[in-house]
Amino acid sequence: MDNKVILKLLCVFGIAFFIVSSLLPLFIPQADAAFASVTITDARPTELHPGDTKEVTVTVKNNGGRDAKDIRLAFQGTDNLSVIGPTVAQINTLISWQSKDVVITVHVKEEAQNGIYSLPVACSWRDFYLDPAKGYVTTNKTKEQLGISFNVIGTGVLNIGDITTDPADIKPGDDNVKLTVDIENSGEAAAKDVEAKLLCNAEFKPSWSGTDRSYIGRLNSGDSKEATFYVDVSDNIESNTYTIPMRISYKDTRGGEYEAMRSVEILVEPKPDFVIVSFHTEPESISAGDNAVKLHVKVKNVGSEKAQSVSVRITDEADVPFDYEVKSDYAGTLKVGDAREAILEFDVKKKAEPKVYSQGIEIRCTGDRDLGDDNVYIFDKQILLEVTSGSSSVPGFEVLFVILAFVFAFVIVRRRIGV
Repeated sequence: MDNKVILKLLCVFGIAFFIVSSLLPLFIPQADAAFASVTITDARPTELHPGDTKEVTVTVKNNGGRDAKDIRLAFQGTDNLSVIGPTVAQINTLISWQSKDVVITVHVKEEAQNGIYSLPVACSWRDFYLDPAKGYVTTNKTKEQLGISFNVIGTGVLNIGDITTDPADIKPGDDNVKLTVDIENSGEAAAKDVEAKLLCNAEFKPSWSGTDRSYIGRLNSGDSKEATFYVDVSDNIESNTYTIPMRISYKDTRGGEYEAMRSVEILVEPKPDFVIVSFHTEPESISAGDNAVKLHVKVKNVGSEKAQSVSVRITDEADVPFDYEVKSDYAGTLKVGDAREAILEFDVKKKAEPKVYSQGIEIRCTGDRDLGDDNVYIFDKQILLEVTSGSSSVPGFEVLFVILAFVFAFVIVRRRIGV
């Protein structure tokens, strides 16, 4: 081989040896350069909501070349995040590149706004390693300030605001009562597909199909919208304040579904109410052509307040063959539980067919003025009156009967004379 070639090769090998020799200390850690490095590599979950109290699993890892011992993590609260229960976690040892989990309980303040919040963690440990000359060595404490970041996402919080009714004073038996309820979003995030449903019962029923539901749509944080319902109030409901449950269903902006149970309070005011406890006619049995028939109707106040200026009236019925001479009677004031008889008078038409007729009775009164109730109440009732037979006399029948009797007597006399 040529000397020049050999010389060139030697130069190349020399340069390569020099480069390798220079870089080798960078790849071989020296004993005095190795150390422990404790850090937090993971936390789950990191997405929380205002008001949440959740367990969080924290992964602690030693990323250093030496082992660590006496690891202490002190979790420190902030204005929006706090640790419930133990705030300090202790790990005896973490060998190099090893991880361990610790569990803490984190609470998010109700009023926390949407955002990223950091939970500070004060961490300390000691390095622990084998020195060929000294044996096992434990160093002084190393202290680091660590942290865990949480993404706080607010949710919609739906509540009930003002409640109005039409009519303002609800009475037993009222139909199509309009309830207007303000639904408010007092949360930190928008709610969509908001729908409210009244959970009606025997006392309050939907006026017609679907009037117990109200679709509102989207409610941004701080917004409010009206939900409208229509209900019928039971006739025999007592005067009192009633609570109707309301279920509000909605979704968050990511499609998560929620339900909130709320309630609507309704005051039912007192009101008179009447039943017909008995009725009869004089005479007891009526026939076509009867005149001056007296109809006795006994009414009773079964409502929840005193009734004043009570009157009992006959209502005109197209197919009832009665001509009323006295169509109404005044019963005065009836307290709750009081009963009183009204007397009406009618003639039975001569062409009345024998059968049972349905006669309308109207009871009219005002409320208890002492309680400020000046409303006029009207109650429509029905009674059954029977016409038992046709008239006992037909026009001209009496004269015909006398003539026939006279003829019959005359024939008998003639026969006897002839004999």
